[in-house]
Amino acid sequence: MKTSRDLALIVMFAVLTFVFQALIGQVPGLITGVPGIGYAFTIVYSIIQSVAFLMYEGRRWRIFAQGLLFSLIAFPFIPTFTPPAAMAAILNSFIVDIVFNSFYGYFKKENRLFWWILLTQVYHWATLPLWLLPFISLFAPVEEVIEIWFIPVMSVMLPIMIVEAIAGSYTGYKIYKRIENVATTPPPSTP
Repeated sequence: MKTSRDLALIVMFAVLTFVFQALIGQVPGLITGVPGIGYAFTIVYSIIQSVAFLMYEGRRWRIFAQGLLFSLIAFPFIPTFTPPAAMAAILNSFIVDIVFNSFYGYFKKENRLFWWILLTQVYHWATLPLWLLPFISLFAPVEEVIEIWFIPVMSVMLPIMIVEAIAGSYTGYKIYKRIENVATTPPPSTP
């Protein structure tokens, strides 16, 4: 039963992220032409991911599967989701899955899941631009990548992304707790 539920969650959250990316997340980059400006919506992605990651309850490969499915859906349909972005997203999802799911049990046992999701989201969003750099460098000269993409994103957008990841983690955690309370509360008895 858990595997079918997890598969449904993986598909649902990957499609939800894709829909947001396709309809809203890519618009700032298309309008302004500024690389990395789409990271201004990190808070929405962080909320979606926080709820998803918490609902996976630390089970291995769910985070990676969601990142892989999102990348496979987004790559052919979203113009700003280039091959380097897809490769970086898949690699980052893999690392987050391996590292943070390894510590999920400790944080759950200590009743500190908020700190787990906060650390997970901050790591995810702080390192995603770092993973993009080597993959973009495969398709463009390194100097151009650093000057045009990496320095603007890392100097301007990274602090914003970290603050939004924190706010998105908090909001996602609160949403998860409400979902968990509804799922564990027995229905009222009828007289």
